[in-house]
Amino acid sequence: MSQNTVNTTVSIKPADALFLSWATGINASGLFREAVAEQMMYRDIDRDELSTLTEEALTETSRDLDDLLEQTSSIEDLNALLETDPASD
Repeated sequence: MSQNTVNTTVSIKPADALFLSWATGINASGLFREAVAEQMMYRDIDRDELSTLTEEALTETSRDLDDLLEQTSSIEDLNALLETDPASD
C-alpha cells in the first residue's frame, strides 16, 4: 500500500522565521505535531482511535486519503463512513 502524504503551507511571522534560522537544531515538524496533538486533546479526539479508524479506512475500503479528506470533517463522520461502507463488512 502506498502512503499518502498531506503537504501544507504554514505562514509564520518574520521574527519566527529568523529565530528558526538561528536555532537550526529545532525540529519544526516536531513542533507542528506537538501542536496538533495538543489540539486533538483539547477537542477530545483520541489519537489511537483516530489512527485505527484511519488505517481501517485506508486498508479495508476502496477509499484513499483524498476521499477521507473530502468526505469527513470529524471522527463521527469517519465512523459513519466506515459503518456504511459495504467493503468494510
